[in-house]
Amino acid sequence: MSSPLMIHRPRSIDEVLTLLEAHRGEAKIVAGATALTILLRQGLISPEALISLDRISGLDAIDIKDGVLTLGARVTHRAVERDPLVRQNIPVLAHAFGVVANVRVRNVATVGGVLAEADYASDPPAVFVMLNADIVVRSNGGARVIPAGEFVRDFYETALEPNEIITGVRVALPGPRTRAVYEKFSSRSSEDRPCIGVAALVQFAEDNRTCEAVRVVVGAVASTPQRFHDVEARALSRDLTPALAQEIAEEYADRVDPIDDLRGSSWYRREMIRVWVRRALENVHAAA
Repeated sequence: MSSPLMIHRPRSIDEVLTLLEAHRGEAKIVAGATALTILLRQGLISPEALISLDRISGLDAIDIKDGVLTLGARVTHRAVERDPLVRQNIPVLAHAFGVVANVRVRNVATVGGVLAEADYASDPPAVFVMLNADIVVRSNGGARVIPAGEFVRDFYETALEPNEIITGVRVALPGPRTRAVYEKFSSRSSEDRPCIGVAALVQFAEDNRTCEAVRVVVGAVASTPQRFHDVEARALSRDLTPALAQEIAEEYADRVDPIDDLRGSSWYRREMIRVWVRRALENVHAAA
């Protein structure tokens, strides 16, 4: 018979890190457990221990200081969706967390959990990449910061070391005349994970037409969120016209190598990239 699953409920991050070291990679962190429960039931993982974060204070905080929004790792999707600081300062982030699954899932799923899982068909990662967010992680050796664009490495694979945990996410508040949107297209049902998600941000000049900064990230179509800095750069100092939006959309469709899954074929996703990147940029222009 297999040994019973041990469950630890430490009261500090230091205790969590000590337990991770003691179990030598055979323990899993538990926060909302929305994904972990599925993996355990399907037998896809078989850790010897679970380490819960539910007793650790501070990881469920949302704060703004010196122009930076900080989300604790245990902050729920619902909290991000409804928090007045997030809604006022980075509304696209509140929106993205608000379209994940359904309210039952959002009430328990956490910021740290959705990042650590690295599910390609999640909504928030693309938005974090678009916002140039930083993922803050801790080990017994101290803290380090991982840019969101470097955090997800492959399907369900991140830059986290086995002895590290996510403690929070930091997002610099967007500058003046900045507009951003997240467009989610679900091919199966409104509560399903996305077939494609597009996060787009433009910082406009004073004329509210000329692009001073452009970021476009496409999620749920490949193993990692897809962003092409050189394509973004082509829009600088140009007016965000429908023709420019279409040009960027065509380039993204040509560059991305889409996956096939039950939400859509590779061919279908490529066509949807053309449609939804263009729509996202047009909606940014409308918001300006």
